[in-house]
Amino acid sequence: MSYSILRVSRVKSSVNTRGLQRHNQRENENYNNKDINHEETYKNYDLINQQNIDYNQKIEELIQENYTQKRKIRKDAVKHVDGLITSDESFFKELSEEDTKQFFKDSLSFLEERYGRENMLYATVHLDERTPHMHFGFVPITDDGRLSAKQMLGNKKNMTELQDDFNEFVNTRGYELKRGTSKTVSEKEHIAMDQFKKETDLYQKELKKTKKETRNYDEKLKQTKEDLKSLEKRLEAHRNVLKDSDDLEYIEHKNEIKKVSKGLFSSEDIETGNKIISSSEFNRLQETVSSARAILDDYESLRDKSLEEQNAQLRDESYSFLEKNQKLTKENDKLKSENIELKSENEELKNFRQKAVNVYHMVQKAFPNFEKGFNKYKDAAQKIADKSFANNNLRTAKVMQDTVNFMQDVQDRVNQNQSEMTEDGFVKENVAKQKQSDLDL
Repeated sequence: MSYSILRVSRVKSSVNTRGLQRHNQRENENYNNKDINHEETYKNYDLINQQNIDYNQKIEELIQENYTQKRKIRKDAVKHVDGLITSDESFFKELSEEDTKQFFKDSLSFLEERYGRENMLYATVHLDERTPHMHFGFVPITDDGRLSAKQMLGNKKNMTELQDDFNEFVNTRGYELKRGTSKTVSEKEHIAMDQFKKETDLYQKELKKTKKETRNYDEKLKQTKEDLKSLEKRLEAHRNVLKDSDDLEYIEHKNEIKKVSKGLFSSEDIETGNKIISSSEFNRLQETVSSARAILDDYESLRDKSLEEQNAQLRDESYSFLEKNQKLTKENDKLKSENIELKSENEELKNFRQKAVNVYHMVQKAFPNFEKGFNKYKDAAQKIADKSFANNNLRTAKVMQDTVNFMQDVQDRVNQNQSEMTEDGFVKENVAKQKQSDLDL
């Protein structure tokens, strides 16, 4: 069964918005993505816009139409949320182009219900790549007219609910998809180990089954040996009878009669309790025993061969599982090592970011015009990034854009700390006022 996939992310700058515009509307001349088949680009379409648009311009238009608050919007406010909707390649192979378009239309209906039709920017479907997918974007304006990506997207729990709700929605339209999940490194590692455990369990089950079959073989062999032993005893008894009575006329399956003298001139016939058989019956019985012995030998030979083959197969499987276990162990150790390195780098980055925030606080207090100069430098760096991006100087563009993003992140953290301090002071002030009011009463 295929999966429903929906992802959303905040777009923090107008430069990134322009970059998304160029990609979605295929405005660039060169692309690093080798999966794009430019001969199929004409099949792409937008379910909201009839022609290419300026994303930033439309964002400002929607804000002007739907933003109702008197408070001026902050420069670092998130004005654009971008997302992706798709499934796996096998899902779209079962759909015609018309059915594919209907799937994305249904997906757009979900987005309009969730984020508001009036806030939607674009819903661009790409059919010129390996797997059809839809890029969508919206301005995060709330029902009460505020610009708040935080409220519109929520926390990690809300993102999980978003995935659940989307999967449920498309399934009500008859698509029968499983809920998609993100494939992190740790999850891949877990899947690999889980698969190894399943295969090992299967090996144990097969081994247990073989042992059970071996016990059944042993029981059958034991019973056959007992039957053969009983048959040989019967044959031996008949052989003794033949030795003692060479001239006796044998009648097939008759009781043996023996004359017993009762006097000088009289005798009496008495049954001895033995069975007598004819020569032909004796030969047939002897052939039966020989045949049984041959069958038993064949049985033992086949049993030993079967067990040997099964044991060899199990040994091969055991070696295979052992090799997989060793390989997975090495991969697991490698992942652990990489994880430790990433944690270390992440910790260093956190410390550096915190130091930057602390320095920002200190300089801001010492120099009142610092923030103005900081923003001026950030805007200059942004312009360099834009120009480099336009000139296809991607290395410089990336360095400058990373610098801008870092500066913006530091400002966000400073503003967040100040906001929390302000809210905390406001709460304390109101608590104090309430206590004084209670005392006055």
